[in-house]
Amino acid sequence: MQRIILDESSGNPFPPKVYLPERPSEVTPDLWEKALLISSFFPVSTEGYSHNDDSISETVKKLIDLAGLKPGQKTLDVGYGQNLTVAETMNRLGMQSYGIDSIDRPESQKQADLSFVPAKFNTNQNGVRKYWGTIEELLHPNSQLKDEKFDLITFWGSWESGGYNFAIGGEMGEFRVRQTRPDIARMIDERGHNQETSEILNSAMQDNRDKVLRDCVTALKPSGGILIVSSRYAGHGAGFSTDQLPWEKRINLRLTQSFTDLGASEVYLMGVSAPEVQRQLKPHQNFREVAEALSDDKKLFTLEREVYESRLSPGQLRKVIDMRVPLGRIDAVYGRFQVQPHH
Repeated sequence: MQRIILDESSGNPFPPKVYLPERPSEVTPDLWEKALLISSFFPVSTEGYSHNDDSISETVKKLIDLAGLKPGQKTLDVGYGQNLTVAETMNRLGMQSYGIDSIDRPESQKQADLSFVPAKFNTNQNGVRKYWGTIEELLHPNSQLKDEKFDLITFWGSWESGGYNFAIGGEMGEFRVRQTRPDIARMIDERGHNQETSEILNSAMQDNRDKVLRDCVTALKPSGGILIVSSRYAGHGAGFSTDQLPWEKRINLRLTQSFTDLGASEVYLMGVSAPEVQRQLKPHQNFREVAEALSDDKKLFTLEREVYESRLSPGQLRKVIDMRVPLGRIDAVYGRFQVQPHH
């Protein structure tokens, strides 16, 4: 397996700046530094492509080149939500562009359960074939996508995000566990969220993430790939704030190891180098701990885990840290698979 690192000096298509909140002109520097100490002061991402379709399109073009896609090949955008720009750009570049989303549903299904929907064709919008469905049912016998094979499957901000959200690893993931594991739902309802019940819930949600990845690899053509992009670059802008970047990095390192375990022939990691992250963040007192965690994986994994974040086994943790990925911030992970796994 080959691992390719793209940072600010070697072709990362995402912005190299680690953005900090901008100080309003009427606020003095000393008061602003104090305000930054309150992380909840900034509930949404402090960087990214919020409401910037042009930036999304330009980055899609660069990623298409990186993946080596050619006109006529087939792509699937998972959980496009309010951000159909990715799939529309794929179509303009000549791809057979598909999208699947459980929230973007037909009028006739407004009261439907959103956690268990085998893919059904919805409509064609700007050249994109839109399907209503949940990615967990991609291979379900009733899924209209079960026999399709894709050259690229993309999760553009829909894999995980800061806080509670309807991503694979967000509220939708908990809803799905509650539906498919009534024993866990009953336990949480009776005991509430505590350390024991949260560990059980988070483990079940991680099983769901792992299943989604396996199913997506199965749905690839030979040499097809899976691209997972940070929710900081989603169209609506909800993502990881600067103080949450360590959480996001743990997610992406775990994904990198998952791609490796699933037999990826190549894994691309795109982001900002650890020294550059240190240079940008360390001068700010309130972000020094963040900068240190982003530059030291051992420290990174000693931090308290976040919302819906499952525990890595000692063996998994050792493998992740042994990768020695030289990136501080990770913007996207792309895995290419030569052959399909045994499912």
